[in-house]
Amino acid sequence: MMTAKEKRELYMKAYNEHKDEVDARIADGIEKNRKGWCKVRLLDSDGKPVSGKKIKLTQKTHDFKYGANIFMLDEFEDQEHNAEYRRFFKEYFNLATVPFYWSGLEPVEGKPRYDKDSEKVYRRPAPELCMEYCEQNGISAKLHCLVYEHFLPDWLIKLPLDEVKKKYTERFHQISERFSGRMMEFEVINELLCEKDWHHKTVLSEERDILEWSFHTARKYFPNDTLVINEANPIQKLARMDYRNPYFMMIESALLKGVSIDKIGLQNHLFTGVSAHTPEEYDNSVRNGVAMNDPMLYFKGLDIIAELGLPLEITEVTVPTFGDTPEDEQLQADMLKLWYSVWFSHPAVDTIVYWNTVDGYAHTGSPDWVENNCRGGLWHHDLTPKKSALMFKKLFNETWHTDLELTTDKDGYAQFRGFFGEYAAQADGKEFEFALHKNESGSFELTL
Repeated sequence: MMTAKEKRELYMKAYNEHKDEVDARIADGIEKNRKGWCKVRLLDSDGKPVSGKKIKLTQKTHDFKYGANIFMLDEFEDQEHNAEYRRFFKEYFNLATVPFYWSGLEPVEGKPRYDKDSEKVYRRPAPELCMEYCEQNGISAKLHCLVYEHFLPDWLIKLPLDEVKKKYTERFHQISERFSGRMMEFEVINELLCEKDWHHKTVLSEERDILEWSFHTARKYFPNDTLVINEANPIQKLARMDYRNPYFMMIESALLKGVSIDKIGLQNHLFTGVSAHTPEEYDNSVRNGVAMNDPMLYFKGLDIIAELGLPLEITEVTVPTFGDTPEDEQLQADMLKLWYSVWFSHPAVDTIVYWNTVDGYAHTGSPDWVENNCRGGLWHHDLTPKKSALMFKKLFNETWHTDLELTTDKDGYAQFRGFFGEYAAQADGKEFEFALHKNESGSFELTL
């Protein structure tokens, strides 16, 4: 078995070789793309400037979205774990991916599980249960996903094409009636380039225009919502294949045909050991995944897909823990910091979604596909935080966060450069609220 030191040397090699360049681009990108100038003017009740007064500023929210899937909401057998999951999710994340896999949402035809008190399906909490939690806690929600020809109910599989399209259209209509306008975005189609590996699909999956049909139908029922396309691990492939990458060409072709795509989703799972049965197989898997910790490939891949002119979202993230030692946990935390720093700095990326947050509760497709082998959670199986969870919290609550104390000048002004989001201000015992957003005026007057 590889030692923790060998794994660290292997996985940090690419970063260390380009450290100065990478660090400079990250720092420059964060400063340019995630922060803006803000000028606050303090006035008295007569509208005159108040000079020499201290103002305490606290950032309350981030405009940038950072979340996780919420598949384990109330899914633990231990109610203390359910309560802890509910507590830490709202503390750490401002976005939740809500499961709408058709196989879990409507296992029995005509009896969809939308309501919060619906019969349980493991890792598929009912959408209204998730929405209630999100809406109560100020968390944005996103739908995953309308069309995914992989997790389908048995009753749908053998239907002819016209019936399949009819059922899909009914599904879109039902979902839009309940959730249009309530969610940040809707993933329309998922992992289309993985179709060759699907063995539980309908005839729609083989249609030449499945992408066009799916988005045109979605736009009919979600006219004002953000519609997303999503694909499995394309970033490194984009970096290696440039504009000949299938994902790039597929999206470019669709856009040229007038397909209404609002956002491009990019998964980034490092599923180390997912199919390993022996220590040797596991070590080989570790070695084969090393390119996914190359920041230069991340930058290049993102730069290429960004040329399509749409915002980017890192939709599903798995950072593995390569063992059980403190050193392995630290490597996971350091890799998470590198990945998130690259993505957070990139001008086109506006959202990052971690996938499975707790070790031991990931997807198991078969004996040859066990995502729990990756130890990709940010929390241990007992829901205690790993070093990666603490790193995540530090990034968004400290490193990429603005808390300041300023003093107004002779004209009552105090100026600062802060991260985009909502702010609270305190001055002379009075509280104020304002928001600093990209491409909006950052000038505010506060009256005592």
